[in-house]
Amino acid sequence: MIRNGKKLVHYTSAAAAISIIRYGRVWMRNLRCMNDFMEVDHGIQLMQRSITPPVDTQAEHGLRALMSALNATFPGLADDGVKLFDNWNFGLRNKTYVTCLSERESNEETFGRLSMWRSYTANQVGVALVINPMPLYSLSQTFGAFSSPVHYFGDSEVGATFEEIAKSVLDNKDLLATKDRQDVLGHFFNLLRATAMCTKHPGFVEEREWRIMHTEKLDDRGILELDVETIAGIPQQVYKIPLQDTEAGGLTGITIPDLLEAVIIGPTQFPIVVWDALALELERAGVKDAVNKVSYSGIPLRT
Repeated sequence: MIRNGKKLVHYTSAAAAISIIRYGRVWMRNLRCMNDFMEVDHGIQLMQRSITPPVDTQAEHGLRALMSALNATFPGLADDGVKLFDNWNFGLRNKTYVTCLSERESNEETFGRLSMWRSYTANQVGVALVINPMPLYSLSQTFGAFSSPVHYFGDSEVGATFEEIAKSVLDNKDLLATKDRQDVLGHFFNLLRATAMCTKHPGFVEEREWRIMHTEKLDDRGILELDVETIAGIPQQVYKIPLQDTEAGGLTGITIPDLLEAVIIGPTQFPIVVWDALALELERAGVKDAVNKVSYSGIPLRT
C-alpha cells in the first residue's frame, strides 16, 4: 500500500464524522452489533471447519501441512495452538470490537466509491474520511488493538496460503529452531486468529477492507477507552481510540491534523451546509486550510 502511494478511507455518516473530528475519538463496535457480522463469520466458520476434521477441505489439508511442519521442529506446538484458538472461539465471536477502513484507488480520489456511498447514504449523508495509513503499521499491544488487511478467500485460497507457509517453515526449520517456543506458538495462534477474523467471501473483494480490532481479555486495553453508548436504541459497550500521540506507546501521527488528509461528502441535497459544518469542525480541531480539505463527490446516486 505504501509502495503504491495508496490511502485509507473510513466511510461513515456525516454525524459520525463530526463526532470523530470534534472529540478526537474513533469508536470500535462489537462485531455482533455491526451490519456485516455474517461477513466476519465467514472466516470464523472456515477456520472452525478446518480444525474440526474430518471435513476433507483444501483449508483443512493446508492447515494439516502447516501443523506438521511446525510440529517437526517443536513437537506438539501446532496442536497447542489449535487448542488455544478453539478455546478463544467464543471470545473472538462475541467479545471482539472493530472499526473498518477501505483502501482508496487512484480513480476514487474525486468521487469516492459508489458501492460505499450506497451503504452510507440511506436516509443520511455519507462522508469519506481519507487518512494517512502509516500509523497503522505502528499499532502494538501497548496501543490495545491490531490492524490487518482483509483477505477475500474461499476454502481453496486459505488452503493454498497455509501450504505456502508450511513450505516456508520447512525451508527455514534451522532458523525456526533457534526461536523461543512460546513466541512461535503466539505467532501461530495470531495467524489462525487473523485468518478467522479478517477473511471475507471473495464476492466482497471490491471493498478492499482493513480492520482495526480488539478482543476483550485477549488483547491488553492499552490506551483504548471503554464506554457505553446507545446506538439505534441499543445500549452497548464501545471501545474508543483516542486520536492522540502516545510516544510511550510507540504511536504518533494520529492527531486529527496529522492523520486526516481529506474529507469527501457523499451524494446529498445539502452539500454546502455539510461542507461548512465539516470545515468549521476541522478548523476547531487545528486543521490548517480546513475549507480546502473538504470536497463534494457529486456522484449521482439512484434511489
